[in-house]
Amino acid sequence: MALARGVVAGLLHELGATVARITMVIVAAVALEAVTGLVTAIFDIIKYAGAAYLIWLGIGYLRSDSMVKIWTAGASQNGWRQVVAGFFVLWGNPKALLFFGAFLPQFVNPDYPAWPQVVLLGSIEIVAAIIADVTYITIAATARSALTGPAAHWASKTAGVILIGAAVWLALQHH
Repeated sequence: MALARGVVAGLLHELGATVARITMVIVAAVALEAVTGLVTAIFDIIKYAGAAYLIWLGIGYLRSDSMVKIWTAGASQNGWRQVVAGFFVLWGNPKALLFFGAFLPQFVNPDYPAWPQVVLLGSIEIVAAIIADVTYITIAATARSALTGPAAHWASKTAGVILIGAAVWLALQHH
């Protein structure tokens, strides 16, 4: 997002992803066992839908003339839409919820209530993710001008091949 639309758009997208992480921590803290069972039951459907989406994106990059369409300052940017997109991108990744449901409980002390521990551990992960993602957003926004002209053509083709490869890898993953 930041590569195509700049740092503000990237930060808005990150805001949506952060809200998604918060909701995932809450889901993991309140109904850990039930959610894990539900996600496991529909994992394959989500996985194949995600793989199909990656293939669609990859083909789009392979067919496009350039990878980055730089948005100018005067171009219309709907901030709310970017926040919502960030939210659904993270919720569309089943591994994100599985991370909260499978990784965080390993550090829960059974002698104390689980809910506040999971919330605290999830909050630590959220802060770490925000720091890492804002760093990536800043780098991507800075690199925007480097990906115009002839370099954009090859970057687009490379991105398309990588996305299609990621789709194949995702489709072949087991529970």
